[in-house]
Amino acid sequence: MAKKTETTKPVTRKEEKFLPGTKSLSLNDLIQIKADVLQMLDALENAMDFNLSTIERIRKRGSGVKRYGFLDKVSDVSSDNMQFAPQMFSDTALKDILRKIEELRNILLAINQFGRTINDLLLIAGDNAYQLALMYYNSVRELARRRVPGAEQTFRILQQFFRHGRRQDEEPTEEEVETDVRALLHGKKDGKIVIEHEKPHLVGGKHVVIDETHKDKRNEELRIEN
Repeated sequence: MAKKTETTKPVTRKEEKFLPGTKSLSLNDLIQIKADVLQMLDALENAMDFNLSTIERIRKRGSGVKRYGFLDKVSDVSSDNMQFAPQMFSDTALKDILRKIEELRNILLAINQFGRTINDLLLIAGDNAYQLALMYYNSVRELARRRVPGAEQTFRILQQFFRHGRRQDEEPTEEEVETDVRALLHGKKDGKIVIEHEKPHLVGGKHVVIDETHKDKRNEELRIEN
């Protein structure tokens, strides 16, 4: 009988790792996890017939969960001293609620850990996506410097995400001031140019050109010393 040869199944896009650094987490896995979480959330909301307000939430937090030691002690003492209990009190009901509190606490701890894990995955995904996008951006920038046809237009589209506006207390560069002055002189910008003359006692005169521009929401005094 001929021995069957094992063939390696090619990896399809759906089976690729969703994130570098994870063992085997695909996009389909995340979609399924989201569906499961939403289903559980829907089941919990359907089981609740009330909505706590902010004030009610604060009041109930102080009256019960933070005093678990007192609740647990009453549960122990009341079982052996039911002769002191009021008519409406039930030690079995109290014990049942305390067991539910324990389960809810364990669920909350698990959910908090789940949230931290999801947040870490989100950070990893964001960083990996940024590194890939930055790789493309750097390539386009280099090709634009080499004057490759079409690269400069693509580079200008992406470059806007790396431009930072000047701070209000930051002085404009000499090149920016000269550009604004030329634009004002040729009527390409609205504003005015004021020339001030200051004469120090020991040194020659000094001229200051004040350029006020009013476009691009800018109204600041730009100075050139000659």
